[in-house]
Amino acid sequence: MLTQEKKMTTDVFFQKIACKEPWNIRTQEVDQPVESWDEIETYIRDMLDDGNQFVTLTAEKINSNIRYVQASQYGCEIVVQLGIEEGEYTRLVEKMCTEEECLDIFREYFFSTHVRNPGDYSPVKFYV
Repeated sequence: MLTQEKKMTTDVFFQKIACKEPWNIRTQEVDQPVESWDEIETYIRDMLDDGNQFVTLTAEKINSNIRYVQASQYGCEIVVQLGIEEGEYTRLVEKMCTEEECLDIFREYFFSTHVRNPGDYSPVKFYV
């Protein structure tokens, strides 16, 4: 008996989200305003220590249509995703990173709302 391969698509869009604070951090335990890089770095390091954790940093005011940056572990690697607003929706792109790259991406986003080389990210694939 042949097993049928599951189909995947990158044609998935999410509703836009609004952020009412300059910065918001979300993990499995918290969803709250955040004011400093030190706080954000602590949550990222917690995620790096816990394979079941994620961290999402959302900005109230954005540049380059990037509403949020999020990261989690995927096996032995770290995946960083960008929530990019397009029209009325948001789409996800991702890339695998080292710990240092992950921290650099979040740091740059926090201080400038920019992410270097977003073209290096690939659309996230979802099962259909």
